[in-house]
Amino acid sequence: TMLSVAGAAATPAWSCPSQELKVPAGVDESAYSAKIGLAFAKTPAYTNEFNQAINDADSILRKHLGEKNIAIVSDIDETLLDNRPFFEQHEEFHWADFFAWVDEAQAPTLKRTATLLARARKDGVAIFLITGRMEKLRKGTIANLLRHGIAYDGLYMRPDGDKSEAAAYKSGVRKQIEDMGFKVILNIGDQFSDLAGGYSEECAKLPNKIYYIP
Repeated sequence: TMLSVAGAAATPAWSCPSQELKVPAGVDESAYSAKIGLAFAKTPAYTNEFNQAINDADSILRKHLGEKNIAIVSDIDETLLDNRPFFEQHEEFHWADFFAWVDEAQAPTLKRTATLLARARKDGVAIFLITGRMEKLRKGTIANLLRHGIAYDGLYMRPDGDKSEAAAYKSGVRKQIEDMGFKVILNIGDQFSDLAGGYSEECAKLPNKIYYIP
C-alpha cells in the first residue's frame, strides 16, 4: 500500500497527530526477510517509494521553515544508517552479530535522509534521533554517525533490558521532546511502530522489507 501521494509538492496522504495511525494488525511477517528485503531494495518500486517519502518530508519541512522551536525526529536503522551490507553477509539474524556490526561503525548512510536532516538543522530545526538500539550500543552508534558527519541535538536509545513495545517507547520519547517545548513537525522512520502514537504533526515512512518491528 502506498502511503503518500506522488509529487514533491504534494500533501502527504497520511499524518501523525494520528491517534489514527496504528501499527497494522495481522501483518504477514513471512513477507519480511534479508533475502526478500535486499531483493526489493534493488527494484524501481523501492527507489520510487523511498524518494516519494523523502520528497513528502521535504515539503513538510519547507512548510514550517522560519517557525520557532520546531524539531524533526528520525529513526536510525534503515532510515538514516543503512544496514544492508550487514544483511548481505548475515541472512540469518543473530543479535551478537549485529552488536559486532554496530561496534564496527561502518554502516553507510541513506544519503537523502542524511541530506534532509543536515539541511533542516542548518535552517534552525532541532534534530532528535530515536532508535530501538540498546543503550549499550551508544558508543558504536555515535562513532558511525560521526564517521558521516551527522549532526543532531539528541540521541535517544532504548534502556538496556527494556522490552516495551516500540511504538510506546518511541512515542514516549516524542512526548518528552514536546514537553521540552519543541513542536515535532515531522517524524521519519521505516516502521509503522516508529511513527504510531502521536506527538508529531506529520510523518514520512521509508520502505523496508528486511524486517518488521510491531
